Amino acid sequence: MYCVSISHKTAPAEIREKFNYSKEEKIELLRQMRSIFSVKEALVLCTCNRTEFYFCGDKNSVLEMEKLVSRVSNVSLDDIKEFFRIYGDKKSIDHIFRVTCGIESMIIGEDEILGQVKNAYSLAHEAGTTGFILNSVFQKAIACSKKIKTDTPLSKTPVSTATLTARTVFYEDFSKKDKNVLLIGATGEMGKAILNNLLSKPNIYIICPLRKKLGFVPKDESRVKCVPYEERYQYMDWADAVVSATSSPHYTVMRREIEKRSIRDKKRLFIDIAVPRDIDENVAEMKNTRLVTIDDFEIIAEENNRLKLQAVDWAVEICEKYQDELNRDMIFHDEFGTGENIDREKTVSLAKLLFKAKKEMDSHGFSQLIKIMKELDEVDI
Repeated sequence: MYCVSISHKTAPAEIREKFNYSKEEKIELLRQMRSIFSVKEALVLCTCNRTEFYFCGDKNSVLEMEKLVSRVSNVSLDDIKEFFRIYGDKKSIDHIFRVTCGIESMIIGEDEILGQVKNAYSLAHEAGTTGFILNSVFQKAIACSKKIKTDTPLSKTPVSTATLTARTVFYEDFSKKDKNVLLIGATGEMGKAILNNLLSKPNIYIICPLRKKLGFVPKDESRVKCVPYEERYQYMDWADAVVSATSSPHYTVMRREIEKRSIRDKKRLFIDIAVPRDIDENVAEMKNTRLVTIDDFEIIAEENNRLKLQAVDWAVEICEKYQDELNRDMIFHDEFGTGENIDREKTVSLAKLLFKAKKEMDSHGFSQLIKIMKELDEVDI
């Protein structure tokens, strides 16, 4: 298994946004990944902080994958190759475990990544581009993440992009008690999380511009009002903070459109957590305006990450345990498939031995046992 990764650790948001794809684009990309000669399985993980391509193939397929990513993203490979990190074999498995558990997140232990990995796996599985390897790896990584969330403090006091957004709005000094927030993208996964976090704070009132109602019902209708998306600029004067969290390929907020309206000269906060960006960066040049982007949260998250480093060590130990279980599954599958190809005429004791050993031994010991059994003339397996 290989992984071609571009993330917040290798590239700024203006580079990462070139690798953001819609659901339909991901499905087509999965199809094209599978069309590479040696690639048998494929999966795409796409979040605001990373885009990663997981696939099973030979070493030559890595360069072909880079070329494909370059082509579908309309960017020269020479211009983007420096931002890629390549993981192969055990390193790719370790990487997806760390990603799924939130260890590699910009905000260590954040909650959103597990759901994003689940969605990426479901999409690839439904598209028919996963097989035994990716199924085994991602199912085990998801199970590992759930164990870590249950058994370690890594996510016990969860800090995420959504919680940081709400905190930034709440603690911004607008020189008044009540805070008015225009939230664009409230029906999306991230938007819903932000809305819930905003509503957990007192004295925050929210307007959500929606393209369609889509059965959207705010949990606190006394503090939330839904309006047509096209009317969003009419509420810029009302808003103290504007938060945008959509998957739109175009700007949702533009400076020239704001300036067409008659708005008061007051302090305003704009928060853009989308990749590609939702808010025109020229907004930051407006008087009494502060623009916060997804990359700015990396600085805000540093203290949270420092406090969670001890929990990371604990999480890594759990990851190693689950990866060893995965390795044993892989070894067993390479030799026996599902187990049905063990000679039915052999004793039941041999089958019991193999399944018991796979469960109880570490992957190195199990591998040695298989090797010894294959060397014994009297045990033909």
